[in-house]
Amino acid sequence: MDDFEDKMKERWKERRKKAFNWPKLIIMTLALIVILYLMNHLGETNRIVNPSASTVDTTQTDTTHTGVAP
Repeated sequence: MDDFEDKMKERWKERRKKAFNWPKLIIMTLALIVILYLMNHLGETNRIVNPSASTVDTTQTDTTHTGVAP
């Protein structure tokens, strides 16, 4: 019975060692940080330039109007 318990404890320790894979954890954390940074960087809409869109000033008065003002 003690043999079986020792084997089970040994297997449990090996599984825990595999679960704590620090290099993999560090790489995954860095990848997450890079993904979040890129999402934030690409999400900035003030950097988008659309040359075909023109801006119309709707508050500007019409200077070509020659009618008489009341």
